[in-house]
Amino acid sequence: MLSWQILAMPFIGGAIGWFTNMLAIRMLFRPRQPIRLPLLPITCQGLLPKCKAELALNIGKAVEEELLPIDTLIKQLDNGDYQAGLVETIGTHIEERFIQSLPRLLPESLRKTFGRYGRDMVAVELPTLLDKLTEQVKNNLRTELRVGPLIEERIMQFDLGELEQLIIRVTHRELRHLELLGAALGFLIGMAQAALVLTIS
Repeated sequence: MLSWQILAMPFIGGAIGWFTNMLAIRMLFRPRQPIRLPLLPITCQGLLPKCKAELALNIGKAVEEELLPIDTLIKQLDNGDYQAGLVETIGTHIEERFIQSLPRLLPESLRKTFGRYGRDMVAVELPTLLDKLTEQVKNNLRTELRVGPLIEERIMQFDLGELEQLIIRVTHRELRHLELLGAALGFLIGMAQAALVLTIS
């Protein structure tokens, strides 16, 4: 075999490896509509268009069961700092409203006293009310909120073109690395073939 043919083997292998990986990546998304191959009982369709419903269902389940379970959301409602801040904000607002809404004929000290009384009432009564409301919200979340179907429905609403662009935008670097990896592996296989040819000859 000619020396230039042997030298070309790694580059040909690299080109083939890059092309096959690039084609495989494109076939994740294309063709969008099923295409029946002539004379063959085979229908060709991109993986994403073909499995969109199953993919949406599995992503919804994974988010609901693993990434964002209901119990995790419910724990956020038990945040004591949030409740204390809410009580403080509402108490201050009530105090200011008392002072502003009471007749100006009343002495300012008396209006402030009523305002402080309103704020103290909020500080005493509101935490209990918030606890009841929080418990009610928790029960409603446990029985009514399903994160999985919401995500599944949102993914199904995506146009295939939009979904393709989203995936490519998120995984662009990784997909590019896969193409280059195919070229590198093809180059190495070509080098091994060239070495084998040289050894045999």
